[in-house]
Amino acid sequence: MKIFHAIKRFFAPRSPEFAATGNVNQHGCSGGNVFIEHSVKEYLSWQRGLLRWLAAAAAGCFAAAAFPPLNWSIAAFCSLTVLFLLARNLSAVKAALAGWLWGMGYALCSFFWLREINVVIPWLMMIVLGAYYIPMGWMAALANRYILLPPQVRAAGFSAQKSCRDFPLWRQLAWCLVMAGILVIVEFLRSNVLPWNYLGVAFYKNTVFMQLVRITGVSGLSFLAALVNGALALAILTVVRQDPESGARKYRRPLPLLFSVVLLALVMAYGISSLQARRKEYKQFKHQVRLTMVQGNLHSGRYGGISAAERALKVYTDLTRTQIGIPTDVVIWPETAVAYPLRGRGDLGRLYRATVRTLSHEMNAPMLLGTLEFDESTVPPGSLNSAVLTDTRDMLYYGYKAIYSKVHPVPFGEFVPMRRYLPDWVIKIIDMQRDLTPGKSMDPIALNENIRLGISICFEDVFAYISRAEAGRRANLLLVIADDAWYPTSSEPEQHLANSIARAIENNLPMVRCGNDSATCLISPGGEIIWSLAEAVKLGDGKAHRRGAGAATITVSVPSPEQQKQTFYSRFGEWVAALSAMIVVLALGSMLLSRLEFFRKLKK
Repeated sequence: MKIFHAIKRFFAPRSPEFAATGNVNQHGCSGGNVFIEHSVKEYLSWQRGLLRWLAAAAAGCFAAAAFPPLNWSIAAFCSLTVLFLLARNLSAVKAALAGWLWGMGYALCSFFWLREINVVIPWLMMIVLGAYYIPMGWMAALANRYILLPPQVRAAGFSAQKSCRDFPLWRQLAWCLVMAGILVIVEFLRSNVLPWNYLGVAFYKNTVFMQLVRITGVSGLSFLAALVNGALALAILTVVRQDPESGARKYRRPLPLLFSVVLLALVMAYGISSLQARRKEYKQFKHQVRLTMVQGNLHSGRYGGISAAERALKVYTDLTRTQIGIPTDVVIWPETAVAYPLRGRGDLGRLYRATVRTLSHEMNAPMLLGTLEFDESTVPPGSLNSAVLTDTRDMLYYGYKAIYSKVHPVPFGEFVPMRRYLPDWVIKIIDMQRDLTPGKSMDPIALNENIRLGISICFEDVFAYISRAEAGRRANLLLVIADDAWYPTSSEPEQHLANSIARAIENNLPMVRCGNDSATCLISPGGEIIWSLAEAVKLGDGKAHRRGAGAATITVSVPSPEQQKQTFYSRFGEWVAALSAMIVVLALGSMLLSRLEFFRKLKK
């Protein structure tokens, strides 16, 4: 319990109290017992203030440690606690600044791998993405004042508010719910921009705990983590009490924290049961498909060229031919394995198409390739990042057997939003020399009568709505083709894999990933990596995200239509975000009513 006392002393704000008697102490402050309400302002020396702002940023950095490469998932349960304690007694503006600093620390460390594109990008990301967390700090202050504190304490003034530790249990629970809800809303607000490294993703290695996303999606795990953070903050505030008469320390049960521990235990119990059921189901799936996966381990660059494309074609051709003679249903190459359109003009285009037809004949199977395509519905034709299914046919004359085009291009990577309004120096930093057109359909690709592939290209697998839509269109196997070779030395491939795993659990479907340099693997409907190319061909220590080249053919079990079961999440989607919005709206309404009541009393 002493640890709670020590932490509480650090976060307790210190401000001189002013009184109405006219007596002046040695510091020039008036003293007495009658507190002058409206003259009180929080007083912090600049040294202590600086320490708090640094603590907010450091807590955000610590939150990033929950993700690869460190994978300290415990950070997800305590990094927000620091922000909640720092912001609770600050003004709304200062609390918002604390939230921004926390967000900047989180964003900088989470996305520092973007330095491999340009060293400036992580710092720009820090400012922009960090701003999403301003409401976290702002709400911590408001919820403390209007939800956690009883009305009589608010009426007693700032001094009483900052020293109050006697919070009714229902107010403590309500405060925890509001703080968990605001985090989910913040993450939801960035869901269409970059839903990467949500707090709930920190548990991707704990497949038992991850089973909750079958019901709630990743938002449920984020909500639960924030709930624990709030309960821990309350434990620090309330566990240690000092008797006003004797001065002795007394200890109190942290009931919200105990409730959180019980909730975690229930989630783990559900997860154990669910994971066992998923393992049993996977073994009973009726259909099987054999996939030849090829990973070339070729460095991607901002500016490609003919020679680089020719080399990529040769590498992928040679690797594919190592699998000749092994029965397969399809050969899969990753996203833009050859950085040249399959239907492109010139000698390389002709060589590319001839090579694909030859390989399809030699492998006795169609090929599914990531390639650049043309959107002929626009004038001039646009560019598409696509996955095409083809075989020995002449694709210029007959077309492809099927095609899926990326529906969610990467902002500032595959297109530049508001390009015409941005200054040239910004364009120079972020421009990839292309503005890709979004695809128009999320229909699965039918490989045969039993296998329907729900495809995601590049970072589309971090967008839950895409895989959910494909599962709703009766896809029974999720396929991700990606190119993480843009980041040859950082933790980006492992982070990408971490953010991808939840899609298999959410939709109760197996997922196959085929990467250019890493993370070629098979993920079960329970979220377990049950096969990886790295392990099959001995890349490093065999972990799925290890980089290297290789090819292998695997057998994947796939559910039949009658075996395909929707999860609660796949049926109802982001219901946790909707519930969180209701909680926060009710909280804001309650705060507004309290404020109006205060003004009514003031007028009287």
